[in-house]
Amino acid sequence: MKDTRLGTFSRRTLLGGAAGAALGGAALAGWSREASAQGRSDATVTWGEDQDYATLDPRVTQSRHEAQAIMQMFESLLFLDTDGKFYPWLAQRWEYSKDGKSITFSLRHDVKFHDGTPFNAEAVKFTFDTIMDPKLGSQGAIDFLGPYKSTDVLDPYTVRVNWTEPFAAALTNLSNPWLLSIVSPAAVRKLGNDGFARNPVGTGPFKFVEWVPRVRVVMERNDAYNWAPGPFKRQGPSALRRVVVRIIPDNSTRVAALDKGEIDVCDQVPPIEVKRFQGSQGFDMMIGDVSGIPLAHLINTQLEPTNDLRVRQAYMYAINRPQVAQQVFFGVAKPAYGPITPTTPGYWPGVEKMFAYDPAKARQLLDEAGWTMGPGGVRTKNGRPLEIHFITLLEPDLEVAVQAAVKDVGIKLNVERVTKARQDEMVMHGQYNIGEIRWVAVDPSVLDIPLFSRNIPAPGKFKFNWSRFGSPELDRLLRVADGQIDSRQRAKTLADIQRVVLDRGLMFPVHVSPQPVGFRRAVRNLKWAQGYWQVLFYGASVA
Repeated sequence: MKDTRLGTFSRRTLLGGAAGAALGGAALAGWSREASAQGRSDATVTWGEDQDYATLDPRVTQSRHEAQAIMQMFESLLFLDTDGKFYPWLAQRWEYSKDGKSITFSLRHDVKFHDGTPFNAEAVKFTFDTIMDPKLGSQGAIDFLGPYKSTDVLDPYTVRVNWTEPFAAALTNLSNPWLLSIVSPAAVRKLGNDGFARNPVGTGPFKFVEWVPRVRVVMERNDAYNWAPGPFKRQGPSALRRVVVRIIPDNSTRVAALDKGEIDVCDQVPPIEVKRFQGSQGFDMMIGDVSGIPLAHLINTQLEPTNDLRVRQAYMYAINRPQVAQQVFFGVAKPAYGPITPTTPGYWPGVEKMFAYDPAKARQLLDEAGWTMGPGGVRTKNGRPLEIHFITLLEPDLEVAVQAAVKDVGIKLNVERVTKARQDEMVMHGQYNIGEIRWVAVDPSVLDIPLFSRNIPAPGKFKFNWSRFGSPELDRLLRVADGQIDSRQRAKTLADIQRVVLDRGLMFPVHVSPQPVGFRRAVRNLKWAQGYWQVLFYGASVA
């Protein structure tokens, strides 16, 4: 990924102009009539993104930011719409085996990758097998494959995916439109994994054109596209000619770019600006409550002073979540109480009664742990101040409010705003007390990612169990939940998991992540992807 700093990457450069499928005259005529009815056929929509990218390979990424570009270019076997229903996509039909360990997919015959090679069963097998290869360094997709065993090619357009045990999240995860999207085997073999990450080749409605690190990603319409899933209620190529992602990390600059018309759609509009855009004649807002893991603090159980359960629990009692959410988000965000959000299947309401704001209880726990109030309102023990090292990449404004809350009970929270590279290095070496995480997902198996013991980071191994807590019992519960096809039995197990996570002080949920997206009213038919972080541009148009 270090090579992404070197300059502009162009798929045309590395593929020698081989990109793109041939466009028939009849298809073009059909597309033009439809585009005329739905908007300008030459329109470009520009998305203002708040974080830089490191990869455009769906098999590798774990970033919802990179997913915003990836899901315009790649596609999955199934499409899970916001109505909670599965629809055919690259697979036309699917069938579970009786033992729940396999699913057989019948694939579309008429799909080609952007490099002109056919989509088929071999491509599905290649994608899933390479995700499991440690050399790839998959950060997100490998967990979404669960207890993956193998993929059998039954014929050119029929494939059977096998797991070592029943996998309840299989269909949901295989519908994820970025992590388990299907990649072009020919492109990966030609470019190598690193080259493919900078010059991605999928089957989606937009093709990769250019990536200028820290500046922009450019995609253009796939004129051969004709296999959109049903919820889009259209077929054929997109009405948009181009989609551009502009990297604009600073919130004020990004919002100003929307005001000036330099971008058309703005990611993460600051909460204080939401009402202004909602009441504006030329702009509007769409706001989604993200499912999966809320914005949460993962507390390191291996580093002093948070290796003491009483310190972790005191931290959790000291923070008034409803007040913090209101202060920072002006009512746009809801407080979170559990490791998964209320919109995620398996949410256990019992979490709402655990660790309610109680500063007196927090002080009592710290007293019991031997931390007495010292100079400047910071507790000390054996001459050492009670300091917690907090690394943040996601929401530094939120941490200022948290800093003030814990100071009230005698904890000094040292907040360090880090780059992604520094965060990764510190996580791998355990040099933090608290790190932030949030993860969009529509299945509770996402809990494996920050909780399973196999995901404890180590030097050279970036994973997300940042609480660094390994427990055979918690692993067992996670494994049981992943394999329970019966939703009622699974809900009981998930309740146990959520109770253990809070009791052990592994994770402090702070707020449900909102996704406030501002856009020009001229841009129409924007559609949320599942989980509500990203926006799909295929069906959009510009008046």
